[in-house]
Amino acid sequence: MPAAQWTTKEQYEWLQAQLAEYTVLHGEDKDYTHFWPKTHLYWFKRWPERAALFPDIPIEIPLTEEQQAAETAAEKSRKVQLQTWFRWRTNASKKNRGLKKETSVFENALLPKSRAKSVEEIYMDMVYDERIKPLVAAEQEAGNVATAGRRMALGRKFCKELLEDESDEVKKEVREKYNKQKKVKKDVLDDEADNDEETDADAIAKGIDDLPIICQRFARLIKKKTRFIVSFTCAGPDPRQNWDIVTLS
Repeated sequence: MPAAQWTTKEQYEWLQAQLAEYTVLHGEDKDYTHFWPKTHLYWFKRWPERAALFPDIPIEIPLTEEQQAAETAAEKSRKVQLQTWFRWRTNASKKNRGLKKETSVFENALLPKSRAKSVEEIYMDMVYDERIKPLVAAEQEAGNVATAGRRMALGRKFCKELLEDESDEVKKEVREKYNKQKKVKKDVLDDEADNDEETDADAIAKGIDDLPIICQRFARLIKKKTRFIVSFTCAGPDPRQNWDIVTLS
């Protein structure tokens, strides 16, 4: 069942019209000093929370303290919802590019249970096309490579020799990649062995930011394999909103 949309058609079209300005600010200095006040001012003037909460109370009649508190709480929640709406749509395109270079927290958890690559294999991934492949090709042209197994063995041999002659800086880079890989696999194994929920605020925030593209990828995969169309609604505490509950859809 499609997720319920919390905006009306008019509200959605107005938000879409503001998205270009937000996207520019998001890609530059992230200074929203003027953006949020004018956005909130227009929104609550055009769609006041009072009208939604107390449609039967005329505007000229003052609200009780309890009703005023409810209106204030509704406005606070709406501000969080608006901020989440803009961030969700901006991060979707940004993450689509960024996650190609850096593994997301979700993809870490979904990595296949394969063995970790050795230092030499990591180095081979880094330099194979530029440095190792030409050497193997030269051996092949010389008639010294008769089988695929021989070609692989030569690749490993050249890789080991080249790595030994590399500078300390390159060796350090390879070692860092190796250690990072080990940490990722350890985290995955720890997650499988321990079902405790994430508690680190930065990690939770990164997970929230990763959600748009992860959901898009999963939806495309489902459609490709089943021709089904899916939608997602996610809700939970956001550490950047003082742990208030936010809803993403």
